[in-house]
Amino acid sequence: MAAWATNYTGQLNVTVNGNLTQMGTTIALDQNGDKYNFSLKNFKLVNGEQVIGVGNIELNDLEAAEAYGIKTITVEKDIMITEGDDPTIDQWIGPVISPIPLKLVAKFNNQVLSVDIDIDMSSTLQQIIKVNFVGSTPSTPSGDVNGDGKINVSDVSALINIILGIH
Repeated sequence: MAAWATNYTGQLNVTVNGNLTQMGTTIALDQNGDKYNFSLKNFKLVNGEQVIGVGNIELNDLEAAEAYGIKTITVEKDIMITEGDDPTIDQWIGPVISPIPLKLVAKFNNQVLSVDIDIDMSSTLQQIIKVNFVGSTPSTPSGDVNGDGKINVSDVSALINIILGIH
């Protein structure tokens, strides 16, 4: 199977000890062979005007089970969070408090990704963090045969090549 990368953009809901905040974000899910890499960059906790930079949650070489056209990745392990690269954040706490206990369930297909993450920091920070994300891939305009984001004569040529079996 060929390698592919998909960015899913959507709503990230973060609940810390019952307090909910929401923000838009993008999660990358890359496939290489039969393994997947998950990446949530520049993860933040928001409390009113206060923004706390956590960092990057990156998980590699994950296996997925498939049923009814939906793939599921399940992870439960301690992970290291790396420093983010958002210039508006002065300090990232993830690398300081790592390793952290993480439970992740991601369900996806080529268009939609749903992720639930539980981080139980009750023993060290007296916090239980629940993260939920639902996002989708950018849609391709109808008629955009070659996938360049435009509908023009190149799409007609691509369609003719497909019909004639020329790729």
